[in-house]
Amino acid sequence: MRKGRGPPVIGTWLTEPAMRRPAAAAALAAVALLAACSTEQPENAATPPPAVTSYVSPSEVPPPPVEAVVDGDCPYLPTASIEDVNGQRVASVRLGDDEPHPSCFFYRADGGEQFRVRVFVGEPWTAKALVDQEAPVADSQSAELPGGWTGGLASGTDGGVFAVYHPEKGTAVVARTNQQQSFPARAVVEEVIGALGL
Repeated sequence: MRKGRGPPVIGTWLTEPAMRRPAAAAALAAVALLAACSTEQPENAATPPPAVTSYVSPSEVPPPPVEAVVDGDCPYLPTASIEDVNGQRVASVRLGDDEPHPSCFFYRADGGEQFRVRVFVGEPWTAKALVDQEAPVADSQSAELPGGWTGGLASGTDGGVFAVYHPEKGTAVVARTNQQQSFPARAVVEEVIGALGL
């Protein structure tokens, strides 16, 4: 027989945990809200500018210049052709070390250079860059040859130049003369293209 004890307080035992749950949920929500506020940046916060990366496109880089390094006959252009077209006797010929067709330099009796020819074989954009360097668009006239060759020509007191390249073959042919007209250079470029089957 029970003495001094009343019936158990069932209502209190059941409702205490239920009352704790909303409080715990509210506490978790407050923590999440504080965390979000601490990481969120204000709308007017300064953002760092994007990184600027500068590089030179391959199309902008011509091949390095070629110097005469050895005496010898031009393998694709007879000396007589230069004498005929340029109107001066050739006293000596020197060659560059470029491949597969070495540049050819033709000199007068006094040692001055009267004519040079360069044949470049490589990537189309490099061939174009070479032509643009030798006959800049701003200082030259447009030039074309049959078969898809395109480029520029220029004449002046420092001589004449005729430079063309083939967009599909990646080949360029450049000729410079000490004459004040470009037609000797053009004639030689045409002869070289035909002789090498370019």
